[in-house]
Amino acid sequence: MMASIPFSYECSTAAGFLPDPATRQRVGYLTALTIGTTEYPKDLGVFAPALAEPAAFTGLGSVAPAAGNEGLSQINVVGVLENFEWDGAAGHPVKLEFHVSQENATQLKASQQSTLTTANIKSLAWWIVDYDQETKVWYEQSFPVNAVSGVVPGAKDNPALDVDLTGAPVKDGIDVLVYKVSISVAPAANAQYTLRFANSSRANMSKSWGLVVSQLH
Repeated sequence: MMASIPFSYECSTAAGFLPDPATRQRVGYLTALTIGTTEYPKDLGVFAPALAEPAAFTGLGSVAPAAGNEGLSQINVVGVLENFEWDGAAGHPVKLEFHVSQENATQLKASQQSTLTTANIKSLAWWIVDYDQETKVWYEQSFPVNAVSGVVPGAKDNPALDVDLTGAPVKDGIDVLVYKVSISVAPAANAQYTLRFANSSRANMSKSWGLVVSQLH
């Protein structure tokens, strides 16, 4: 059996709120999150890099260039990503670290402290983009073709969901606080999803996440 290819992307949170044209750092966003019956709102308005081609990820919505901001698109997201990790094994969890508003952080903290041993993730989606130095364009580096579902394992004394209610500025000189969240999500039982990855604007691949019954025997 071939070894799984791991995927690990560190994103700039400061550039995630307002990209720096001089550095063109990788940025990522949490575009959907529903835990149980709680759908977390896209209450962060950010500027993202405008792509040469329309975004493939349909869950992102419109990414038209922002008026008066050449090379940028204005979008609304649940959170701004700091880190994404997945070891590449179909049945193993994805791990995300991201920053959210105070309102969403407070609600997520309540989920963390729940007495439930697992939390059902009804909807989860992310969007990571990076800059190709060779072709001089931004490209989509990681996203699920459709929003995925899964579970957050662990009792409240050992959660795979952690929320820090100590706020931090979104960027030096900007007096707006956001709050860090870490979450590990295992795929839902007997479900399979397609995740897209790319190493450049010219090379991309699709990977399956989750296991169906026929694969378990």
